[in-house]
Amino acid sequence: MRVGVKFCGHCAPRMDMVQLCEALRLQAPELGFHYFVQDPEADVLLILNACQAECASRPTFQGPVIWVSPGTVDHWPTPPEELCSSILRRIQEVSGSG
Repeated sequence: MRVGVKFCGHCAPRMDMVQLCEALRLQAPELGFHYFVQDPEADVLLILNACQAECASRPTFQGPVIWVSPGTVDHWPTPPEELCSSILRRIQEVSGSG
């Protein structure tokens, strides 16, 4: 499965989303995490916002989209230490493989 990743501008970061993405890659090597602009035909779009403002724009994408900010996955409260596992679980849910 291909996961397109879109980052916010990191203008007021509360969490390092590049580091979070790297942790996702390590925990789920079977998933392909790529910059969305380089892989617009991804199966799932993951939008990583570094603060609660969630200012990252949503590109045109017809598939499932997952919004992440520090402490939330798809606007559900999520402790920071559970973000990776919650994101991976959400990817399975929206892709129909969970």
